Amino acid sequence: MHSSLVFTSLLPLLASANPLPLEPRQSTLNPFTLIAGRSGSPIHLSAINANGESFWIGKNTASYCPTDVGPDCPTGIYTELLAGDGGASMYAEVPGGQIVYVLPTGALSFTLAHAEGQPGENNGTTTGFSFAPGTDHALGVFSFSALGSTGFLACPAKNGTTPWQVFADVEGIKDCDVPGGNVSACLGFVAFAASGDELGTANTGGPAAWQYS
Repeated sequence: MHSSLVFTSLLPLLASANPLPLEPRQSTLNPFTLIAGRSGSPIHLSAINANGESFWIGKNTASYCPTDVGPDCPTGIYTELLAGDGGASMYAEVPGGQIVYVLPTGALSFTLAHAEGQPGENNGTTTGFSFAPGTDHALGVFSFSALGSTGFLACPAKNGTTPWQVFADVEGIKDCDVPGGNVSACLGFVAFAASGDELGTANTGGPAAWQYS
């Protein structure tokens, strides 16, 4: 999951990591990586990665680079996002970008490359995201407040363990919407946001992947 090597440096921040006050609109776009925060749980300090148009704890980042880009391609092993003005997107090089959205089921999702209409086709919601940047003493926080959401959930696979799919805790989320068929087995968590510099994941200041898949 590429998480164990990067979180040691975050422990001083997480030891006193009270979520920062969220502002409803952020105009400054700073790339960040998501980390689940829920003390005493199996998901605590785990990376949240993009894989299969969804977000997961316990799956590696899935990315793609065209062969003609070759050695100029980013490594694509880390998942980084941008957020601002109520929306969010993947921090990727692919022309047109990749939009982050939430399905009616609550599943946190992202579009395929060159598929800007995908959220609308899936009745997805692209607004309601907030990002509060971190400080020298605390990590930032990423949140979603549309669709009656009260936070994020990590929902386990059918065996009750990894991988965990990330959902927004939207109003009306049902057992049939989550992988294990039991919403009560999902764990609420804070989506901490750390910059590439804090994690040691920065790709010379550029996007972390050509495109996420």
